[in-house]
Amino acid sequence: MTRLNNLAAAEKNFLDDAVAAAERASGKKLSQADRRTVLDRARGQIESLRYADQQRLAREEERQQANFVWSKPRGFRR
Repeated sequence: MTRLNNLAAAEKNFLDDAVAAAERASGKKLSQADRRTVLDRARGQIESLRYADQQRLAREEERQQANFVWSKPRGFRR
């Protein structure tokens, strides 16, 4: 698992919520190995969401380029 740099506040909250939900499901505090497993899975979800956002932006950029037609600006006339 790669290290995630520059986590947003929402992503940090997502990691904390994932650990809290896993602890609630197990009914006790997680061991270090279980905690690491939960965090790895949550980081994987964050990475896939980031990748999906990049792909969506790339598709929107391609769509905009297909529709865009450049024309020389007209000068101001009095």
